[in-house]
Amino acid sequence: MREQIVKDKEFSIISRCIDNASKCTVVDVTEEYFSVQLQSEGTYEIDETAELFAMTPKGQLYFETIVKDVKDNIVSLWFPLTYKYLQRREYSRVQVNNEIELECDGKKYNANIIDLSAGGLKISTSVQLELLKEYNLSIEVENKKVECKFEPIRIEAFGGCYISSGRFRDLSNYDRISIVQFCFMKQIEDSTK
Repeated sequence: MREQIVKDKEFSIISRCIDNASKCTVVDVTEEYFSVQLQSEGTYEIDETAELFAMTPKGQLYFETIVKDVKDNIVSLWFPLTYKYLQRREYSRVQVNNEIELECDGKKYNANIIDLSAGGLKISTSVQLELLKEYNLSIEVENKKVECKFEPIRIEAFGGCYISSGRFRDLSNYDRISIVQFCFMKQIEDSTK
């Protein structure tokens, strides 16, 4: 796993406080620890736990580690003892059963979410959406509203409804990391049932 932590490698980093969610870039690697530069402000404390995610050729790498030192926007982290490769796709996908409303050109469309990831979602609608058209949507994730656009990239007719798979547009890094963390926690919950 150490071969994945190299200078200029980009990670998503999250601490106990979701407001610290950010992208970061590895700026230094030593034998015992590595340092990252945060792309947005965060307040990290020595000895607190941080979670890091990155896409690799083997799949999405995830690990928890401990903060060794903090100087301005440079956070030094101990090498983790354990790590996991979650899956080969860029973002974890979890099944969700929520209703949402899409809006485009003044028209509203009711939809049921089938699954969700930080990259997009799969929904079911009674009317066919248009491919590559952007629909405004709002999703509640961990009691927080995430607002962005949904762009269908694949649509299938299935048993009297339409299944649309698509990607998010105009999704902030903060919201994307919130969804990554939500999906990861849901995966853990589902695996322990």
